[in-house]
Amino acid sequence: MATDEKSRRASASVRAKAKRVIADSWQSQANLSFFLILLVLFSFVFPVLGFGRKDTTLYADATFSLLLISGVAIGWGQRWLMLVAGFVSSTCIAVRWMNFFTPSTTLQIWSDAWSLVAILVIAFVLLAQVFRPGHVSHSRIQGAIAVYLMFGAAWAHAYHLAAIFQPGSFSSTAGPMSNATDWIYYSFVTLSTVGYGDITAVRPIARTLSIGEALTGQLYLAVLIARLVAMEVIAWQESRTSNS
Repeated sequence: MATDEKSRRASASVRAKAKRVIADSWQSQANLSFFLILLVLFSFVFPVLGFGRKDTTLYADATFSLLLISGVAIGWGQRWLMLVAGFVSSTCIAVRWMNFFTPSTTLQIWSDAWSLVAILVIAFVLLAQVFRPGHVSHSRIQGAIAVYLMFGAAWAHAYHLAAIFQPGSFSSTAGPMSNATDWIYYSFVTLSTVGYGDITAVRPIARTLSIGEALTGQLYLAVLIARLVAMEVIAWQESRTSNS
């Protein structure tokens, strides 16, 4: 009887360990890569192919909802993190779709605000997986790239909020900035510090946000590279110590 009990415990331990290994692999590799692929497809590839031209708002809300759900799934295994991300993302999705069906200025403000918070929370979830102990894999780098792109989306919502509260905050050579693609375009031009000049910040709040995004884009890349290199060196040293 004692032997059978030990055997069952050993079998249960093996199964639990196997589940942890599968979960860790899914979290740190497949899901990070999948999220980046979705982000690139929805943000850059599909719009070029013509998706969303007839109804930009519908396309933006649908794709944003799918990205948030995918981002929440990355927190699987970290209960508190997944609960926070799930609450913020579900609230954001609800508010965005309320604004889609019954648009108003108030709902638009809440939609942008919750979208901004949700993006930052998902970015934190991604970074929690990117900076986990261990060797720096391709999936971690892909997750870090996804965070960089998420920053661009977050600042786009901040610019839209600034334009709502202070009309005339931005000046564009192409006319009024009326849709999400304009804010996304300006955001990524500023994040990468390209600065074409076709859209410029006019009001103080808009200028402050633009400076903040430009600094974020540069500092994030510098800190990220330093952190990933340090992680890889530490992991290599630990691996070498354990093998010796």
